Amino acid sequence: MIDKAKRLGKLLLRSSVSAALLGAILWAIDGSGLWSRLASADFRWFLLAVLLGILANVVSAWRWFVIARHLGLAASAGVLLTAYGKGVTLNTLLPGATLGGDAYRAIALQKLGNPMLKAAASVALDRLSGLWALFVLSWCAWLALVILPDAEVGQTTRLMHLAILLAAVLVPFAARALGRALPLDPHKFPARLLRLLAETARLAQLTFVSSLIVQLATIAALWAALTAIAAEVPPLYLCAIAAPVFFATALPVSIGGYGTREAALAAYWAAAGLPVEAAVAGALLHGLAVTLQGALWAPLFLFDRGK
Repeated sequence: MIDKAKRLGKLLLRSSVSAALLGAILWAIDGSGLWSRLASADFRWFLLAVLLGILANVVSAWRWFVIARHLGLAASAGVLLTAYGKGVTLNTLLPGATLGGDAYRAIALQKLGNPMLKAAASVALDRLSGLWALFVLSWCAWLALVILPDAEVGQTTRLMHLAILLAAVLVPFAARALGRALPLDPHKFPARLLRLLAETARLAQLTFVSSLIVQLATIAALWAALTAIAAEVPPLYLCAIAAPVFFATALPVSIGGYGTREAALAAYWAAAGLPVEAAVAGALLHGLAVTLQGALWAPLFLFDRGK
């Protein structure tokens, strides 16, 4: 009973954060401009955003398969693709479910006869490897913006992002060096965390190409959503802000990223002097595309019932 109350409390808190952020954003911008953009959206571009998102899901499942096999886990690519698709559904459509998408994936691997600890590690390493590639991609884009004379934001902002993202890129390698240098108890949390990050440094390089495809497809999906509502944005700037925007979207403080996604994108649009209502409309449309992805993977649960 206590656990159910805690889960309900977390769901209500996340719902409140999403609603509060969206409410504040809608109050602060030109509402009529937002709704007119959404009403006139070109749904061919919206469909492209959905398809690009599904492509990113499929390549992500392949990356997870490579990592699982590298860790010596028994799993086929088809089984992991199915588990990954179900995980997307749980993360996007059932944010209050007992099992999150990542937890479901780990359990799916365990049911194949794999140790739970290694199964969970494969999911964590899959997430961290993709995040590392996103940091690298955004860092390269910010570096290009520093070099280019006609950039979208001020030099101080560009240099600050360059330093922060470089630090994030180097974290796994620093963890590997610390793990070797410090006499830590291997059974305690600090040592386990350092081992996980150090393994990320190794696997992130192994899966870099697949992770890069995933991130480029995800950024392209956001670009397609923005194009659907006629929001013009330089692709290089979109790549540069992808890391902070998608990181904010993934924070476990909202439902399906709604609220945090719009707030992050609006902040960067304002910094670049672009119309903020266009950012919010594009972010909302991208959120709907992600939700539709989850719905398209949902029938996989029905096949289980028939077995």
